[in-house]
Amino acid sequence: MAKISIKTIALSTLIATTSTAVSTAVHAADEYAELNLGIGRILFGDELDDANHYHIGLGHTLNDRWTLELVGSRYDADMQDTGIEVKGTQYRLDALYHFGDESWRPYVAFGAGDQRRSPAIGEASHDTLLNAGVGLKARLARNWEWRTDVRAFNSLDEEHTDIVFSTGISFLFGVKSDSAPVREPTPVAYQETDSDGDGVLDSADKCPDTPRRYKVDSDGCPMKLTETVSMNVAVVFDLESAEIKEEYVSEVADLAKFMDQYENTVVTVEGHTDSSGADAYNKALSQRRAESVKNMMVNRFNISRDRVTAVGYGEDRPVADNNTAAGREQNRRVVGSVSTKVTTTETR
Repeated sequence: MAKISIKTIALSTLIATTSTAVSTAVHAADEYAELNLGIGRILFGDELDDANHYHIGLGHTLNDRWTLELVGSRYDADMQDTGIEVKGTQYRLDALYHFGDESWRPYVAFGAGDQRRSPAIGEASHDTLLNAGVGLKARLARNWEWRTDVRAFNSLDEEHTDIVFSTGISFLFGVKSDSAPVREPTPVAYQETDSDGDGVLDSADKCPDTPRRYKVDSDGCPMKLTETVSMNVAVVFDLESAEIKEEYVSEVADLAKFMDQYENTVVTVEGHTDSSGADAYNKALSQRRAESVKNMMVNRFNISRDRVTAVGYGEDRPVADNNTAAGREQNRRVVGSVSTKVTTTETR
């Protein structure tokens, strides 16, 4: 009865442990079957001589850690005293728990099964075996695996323990590829962009980030416009006077403003007279008139003196008929003209 109790407790414990392992299988995505063929050596703990064995096993993976395996094995051994040959057959259910990755996977194993011997040794022709041990698996290819382990088999009926060394080859059914197939990315049509919105694509734009208000050329660069700007002044004087009348101050102011805007400009103001008076007198008067305009530009409107030249031409360059009062008035004058080239950026 004592043996039966121990046997019952051990089997119950093994079944409970195996059930727990099965219930902890997280998913079936990694399930596959394993057919194992192997050979080994049994070191008997009773009156049999050590012997070779061979086995076949069929396993089923529960997840990447747990495997359940049905195993059948055979051996021929001799009795130590009599030399009688004993044929043994074992059938068992094992649970394997694995560590590591797919290349090298150590594991621990435990299980239970039945052993039959012919002729019988001891009181019964068969006995119940519990086993536990450690092993190692190495992946040789996607569907092939080498494994080896060492187990201790304890007989609950005969109360002895055998040590078994095994090695073998496994073929794996239903193993998925090591990695999911790589999907080629869907080609994305290359779309040209115009980051600054000037109408020229970035690939051809030699002037990126051009403000959108500017017109651009085919290179995306702002279009430049060069033009000549000019300013004329005409001041008319009273007879024999070099004083600028108030009504002509704005004329001088406009000329000074133009020159202030375009700093690289210079001007020559030309003084003139009508034909009244002697030539020498008229020459001097025309010079004083030109100097009056120059001095107003320099002193009142802050134009640098070296930018203004005053020249008196006397009565030599009339623009109207000196025989009339209106003509002579037109000839009593100071005129000036200034121009420059200005480059601007064209806007839309």
